[in-house]
Amino acid sequence: MKTKTHTTLSNFFEQLVLDNPNQVISTFNDEINIYTIKELNDKANLLAKGFLYNNITKGTPVALVLAGTTNCLTFVLALAKVGATLIPLNKKLDIHLIEKILKTEKVQSIGFYADPFLKQFLKIAPNIARNERGYLNTDKFPELRNIITLGSVKNRGIFTTRELMLLGIHMDDIDMENSLLVNKPTDIFIKKISFSKTNVMKVDTKTHEEILIENFSFPALQNYLLNTI
Repeated sequence: MKTKTHTTLSNFFEQLVLDNPNQVISTFNDEINIYTIKELNDKANLLAKGFLYNNITKGTPVALVLAGTTNCLTFVLALAKVGATLIPLNKKLDIHLIEKILKTEKVQSIGFYADPFLKQFLKIAPNIARNERGYLNTDKFPELRNIITLGSVKNRGIFTTRELMLLGIHMDDIDMENSLLVNKPTDIFIKKISFSKTNVMKVDTKTHEEILIENFSFPALQNYLLNTI
């Protein structure tokens, strides 16, 4: 399917819903959570409202430890809807390099899928697990406010995406509509960070428009968003 590239990812997806709402979405690593495009969009809208409830808005830097699942795709799409900036993290990246990214980019929220990452993260920020969600107030990461699991981890300091969706139910549709209106095709959506052999950090950015120019069909876009390390 071809599309106009001068648009945002969220508008592109809304058009997909209109064109083919019953198209099935699945990923290689996720045979349990299989949705239609409309179902995925509805979930992303609720999650986006949950993000807005927690002040994740346009330009908010959000790191995500990527996993090739539809839950991850929902998370990424919800970020696009609120205009946040996605910083993808490789789950194999050394935890101290992740720490460097979080500090340098002043990350306000971080999402992850599996328990092993949380165990590693708590080694560098053990007090986070004891703080209230949304108010982490850690000296090491002063800007970090939210830790979000795409799985089922239960912890005082951590939101699940299901909980954020429930919060999203209480947000007015007008808040979501206003968020979509301020987003522009030229806004940066992805900041891809890599390291040299001497651990010098390199940042490569992509706008909504650039991503769609390079990935102008939904399968290509889905593959890009889930494998953008």
